[in-house]
Amino acid sequence: MPLNFFITGMPKSGKTTLLARIAAELKSHGLRVGGFISPEEKTHGTRTGFYVQDIDSGEIGLLADVNANGPRVSKYHVDIKSFEDIALPPLRRLDDYDVIIVDEIGRMELKSQKFSDALDRVLESSTPLIASLHGDFVDRYGQSGEVIFLEDNNREAVFRDLVDKVKAIGRKQKKAKPEKKPAPKKATKTPKAAGKKAMAAKPVPKKKAVRKAEAVKMAKKPEKKKEKEAEEKGKEKGVVEHLKDLLGF
Repeated sequence: MPLNFFITGMPKSGKTTLLARIAAELKSHGLRVGGFISPEEKTHGTRTGFYVQDIDSGEIGLLADVNANGPRVSKYHVDIKSFEDIALPPLRRLDDYDVIIVDEIGRMELKSQKFSDALDRVLESSTPLIASLHGDFVDRYGQSGEVIFLEDNNREAVFRDLVDKVKAIGRKQKKAKPEKKPAPKKATKTPKAAGKKAMAAKPVPKKKAVRKAEAVKMAKKPEKKKEKEAEEKGKEKGVVEHLKDLLGF
């Protein structure tokens, strides 16, 4: 079952500060923490907007500003592209982290449909999520996990409770890929019968072939000589018989 923890509370109750502390504490225990926090942007002590900061890399972008271009939420305008560039990558790499922290699930962040879709996948995953949750969305997301209301008198207890719960879940064990066994080599031994056949099929060396041909040729010469002699005798005999006939013998 997914393990999702939602921290809600009044504005300026310390939700962002608490999430930053939890992230640092879990990292100190060797857990891989992904996600983002949204610290305030201040000018001369007055809040003028919000940043979005990647917890793992420290990279910062603009979430919203009074002078930015984008959808308006209260007096701020949301820079959707800047927000998505920082917030989406860690949510899409769940296998890289033991826990995801999101600050926050609120009206500014949900102006991004891509963020909403990525968040749904996180909520359904086996990777624990700790998120600050705007009061307007408790009914929508609270049923997907445990909702914790943050107050001045329980801040430290909530911090310790969430750290202990995530530590108990522990570090993800990466699945080792099974090693591929090498295919067995085919036998190269030649059977005896096949060996004899192979021996018989071996070509005769050129020199031996020439000698053999010459021997056959020499053996045929006496036979031809005898045939020639018999032919000549036959001719002589024929001539003698012919003379005898002429002379009347």
